[in-house]
Amino acid sequence: MKTLLSKYFAIPQHIIHLMLADVFINLINSAFTLLLNYLMLEHGFKDFEIASMIGNRYLTVLLCSVPLALIVKGKRLKPFMLAGAIASPMVALLLIFGIHSHNTELIRMLMALWGVSFSLIQILVMPYILLNGKKEYETESIALFFSAGNFTTIIVGLFSYLLPQIHSFFNTESLLVIYSALGFGAVWYIKKLPTHENMGTKIPIANIHADYDWHLIVRAVIPTFLIALGAGFTIPVINLFFHDVHGMEAPDFSLMNTAAFVLVVSTSLFIPEIKRRFGYQVAITLVQSLAVVFLFTMATTEWYNYTSVGLVVAIITFTLRQPLMNMAAPMTSELTMNYVGERNREMISAMNASIWSGCWFVSAKIFSVLREAGVAYSNIIFITVALYIIGVLWYYSLIKSHERKQ
Repeated sequence: MKTLLSKYFAIPQHIIHLMLADVFINLINSAFTLLLNYLMLEHGFKDFEIASMIGNRYLTVLLCSVPLALIVKGKRLKPFMLAGAIASPMVALLLIFGIHSHNTELIRMLMALWGVSFSLIQILVMPYILLNGKKEYETESIALFFSAGNFTTIIVGLFSYLLPQIHSFFNTESLLVIYSALGFGAVWYIKKLPTHENMGTKIPIANIHADYDWHLIVRAVIPTFLIALGAGFTIPVINLFFHDVHGMEAPDFSLMNTAAFVLVVSTSLFIPEIKRRFGYQVAITLVQSLAVVFLFTMATTEWYNYTSVGLVVAIITFTLRQPLMNMAAPMTSELTMNYVGERNREMISAMNASIWSGCWFVSAKIFSVLREAGVAYSNIIFITVALYIIGVLWYYSLIKSHERKQ
């Protein structure tokens, strides 16, 4: 165990500071994922209305990601991340006010602004690690970055379950305000990053058609597109599935997520060693395939949701699926970053963020239409399963191609 984790203790201090900043920003992201839909339900919004408004967040990330990559290429990344650390909690607090006041247009606008502010950190962290970290600890740094985000889900989920049991003050809205205010802690850690940075090679915008390896980039982002499009039908609205199908309220959903993400963090820390011993085929292909099986099983519980068995199976499959899909994420990121090469990294990072957000925007809109038409949750999740299967097969092909190049 000590040997397995020793490399994590050797990660440079400034990379650790970046991870801690990400933890504070992800307090907001995790809280929004777990609780925001419940808050909107409490204020009378329908599930299809919620999905439609959430889609605005993903639309703005889609529109700003690639321009952001072009703007920051060859520049210091710290000032952009600092701007995101300041703006994210401010916009989050205003968004909670918008929901409280039932101002639909304000909610849509703030959803869009929050997507932009969050992107200023999330899109730039990976390029910063690869440019300013140590090569020998690259895999561990990437794994720790993903684990840092998952760790916040454990914290948010645990306290979102325990605090309401202690006092009625800690309702959904007050908890969201607390987590959003704590997000300002990211500013402290971003400011501690070194002033000097290793910067990527600047590429003039006029030369983007020739100076990026677009054939590599396009092939690398296709499985991301498939996985992201499928995930958009499930991840942002999974709490609605448990609420409407199994009658699960916010505290219980938070507790279930806590259990799931304890497994996520535990397994994510070991995925670099799994990759070293068994390669990407096990670390990505096998792990993702098992996750798809559990997702399919979870969806079928809607067919027998009137029984206690249905809820138990849904909880177990959800709890097991989360670590499997999440532990593969650092490896798919590392694979695509290495596959496209150094000069394409900012672009591939931005395109991945753009694709995830664009797909989630499209999926949210389609989900809204399908639910308004009365389509069952299980049938919508089966769309995710089908897209995941194609995405896993594409990653298998990409791994084979990468191995031949190596």
